[in-house]
Amino acid sequence: MLEKQIAIRRATADDCHAVHDIVLRALRETNARDYPASVIDRLVLTLPEKVASNLEGWHAFVAIVDGRVVGTASLSGDTVKSVFVHPDHQRGGIATKLMGAVENVALAQSIRALNVQSSITAQPFYAKWGFNVVREEFYGEERTIVMSKPFRGASD
Repeated sequence: MLEKQIAIRRATADDCHAVHDIVLRALRETNARDYPASVIDRLVLTLPEKVASNLEGWHAFVAIVDGRVVGTASLSGDTVKSVFVHPDHQRGGIATKLMGAVENVALAQSIRALNVQSSITAQPFYAKWGFNVVREEFYGEERTIVMSKPFRGASD
C-alpha cells in the first residue's frame, strides 16, 4: 500500500468550509465514542464554526491529502486551540504533522509552555507529545482535560 503524501500549509479563509466539515465529522464520529450525545449535540452547534471562523486570527494550519483538506490545527498565543482530522484520515500521521507545524510556531515565538484544553478523546495524543494533565474541568457533562507542556523557546 502506498503511503499518502501529506502537505501542511497555513490555513486561509478559503479553507473555512472544509475545516467546518472536518470538525463536525470528528465530533460526531470520533468524539461521540467518549461523550454522551447531549455533549456532542451542544458542541456541534458552536465548535465547528468557532474553529472555521478563527483560521486567520489564530496560527492555523491545514493538512492536504490528494488535493483535499483533511485536517487542521491551530495555535493562539501559548494555547493549542484545535487539532482535528477527518475521521476517514485518522491514525495516518496527519495530526502529528499538524502538531509539528504548531510547535514550530511556538519555537519561533520563544513560547515557554504550551497549553491545551483536551477532550477525553485527544488526551492520549497530547500525552505522546509531552503534555501533562494540570486539572480537569467540567461543563455540565462535558469533561475537559487542561494539559500543559514545558517548551524551550528559541531564546533558551
